[in-house]
Amino acid sequence: MTRRRLRVLVDTAILRRPWTGTARWVRGLTTALGELPDVAVLTADGPSRLGSERSGDAHPDLASWILRVPNVVRQRWWYEAGLRRLADQSDADVLLMPANMAARSGGRPQVVAILDVNFLTRPETYEPAHARYLTWAFRRAVRDADKLITISEFSRSEICHHLGAHPDDIMVVYPGLDPPPDVAQSAAPLDRPYALWVGATEVSKNVGLLLDAWSAGAPSGLTLALVGPPGRDHATLVRRAAHSGIDVVFRGQVDESELELWYRHATVFLFPSRTEGFGFPPLEAMLRGVPVIAANAGSLPEVLGDAALFHDPNDADTVRVHIASLMQDAHLRREMIARGRQRAARYQWASAAAGVAAILRDAVDTHRHP
Repeated sequence: MTRRRLRVLVDTAILRRPWTGTARWVRGLTTALGELPDVAVLTADGPSRLGSERSGDAHPDLASWILRVPNVVRQRWWYEAGLRRLADQSDADVLLMPANMAARSGGRPQVVAILDVNFLTRPETYEPAHARYLTWAFRRAVRDADKLITISEFSRSEICHHLGAHPDDIMVVYPGLDPPPDVAQSAAPLDRPYALWVGATEVSKNVGLLLDAWSAGAPSGLTLALVGPPGRDHATLVRRAAHSGIDVVFRGQVDESELELWYRHATVFLFPSRTEGFGFPPLEAMLRGVPVIAANAGSLPEVLGDAALFHDPNDADTVRVHIASLMQDAHLRREMIARGRQRAARYQWASAAAGVAAILRDAVDTHRHP
């Protein structure tokens, strides 16, 4: 007997912010689920955001502050009523809430993915009001989810510690990696060798440690290249680099084609984050044959395994030592590149989709036959 296709309504509202790691997870998972023959994916984009709120303003202007309240109200309407109404209209079997938020409890089961609780793991790096709202929303997600998912063992541990969930109630599903895009242009984005960091310049990303590493002179003569949207730490980093005369390029947000060139031509990739639920950028660098140096914090040791050189998130000297080792020891460099490619190959969207589809079906079966 042919099994009925599972109708899954996916909350894709986060895709209005395409640069976030959460958006990468939602986009990759939704696409892979749609390729399964026994799953019918329905997407729900959610309400548009008012204004053009920039994620990176260290000091948001008055208009940004004013728009925060109606944007939160619109978001809450979406999760309190909008999603359930759309689920009824589309006759979905189950809701997939892949971006930390849960819909109001209702007639259809929901599977909720909480990716990390970094705002609780490192509360000093987040705005207090925002952290309080997220704490309330995430606690509600734990309460109202029929099934819970997260993306690393580290995140599962932190969710249990901070939100009171039981480990047996959270299933770990590792994300996949997108294949490198085809890029017609092949010229390097800089005319000199560089060490690359990719992300939003938020305090938790610990980019200041890289400025510490460069403050005594460029390690092995490499320029430091920072690529990604400005975050709340951006203005501080720019002022500090200018004051100290550090050899750093602040490229800002770029499109997919340019980002690919930054990855491909990097000499080494650096990722000193103090906490991560998963960490896409270092794996993306590994996939492209770039050796990685990362902090031994958050999920990074779990996710990167023996394919990265690690340092304490407060230790700039070891960053310099690792860079020198990769530049001077050709055997070590080849070994780390090979390990990186092998490690990155482990993370496949097809595997993630199969795991999530099984959880979705289990949620539906449990709901129908409690």
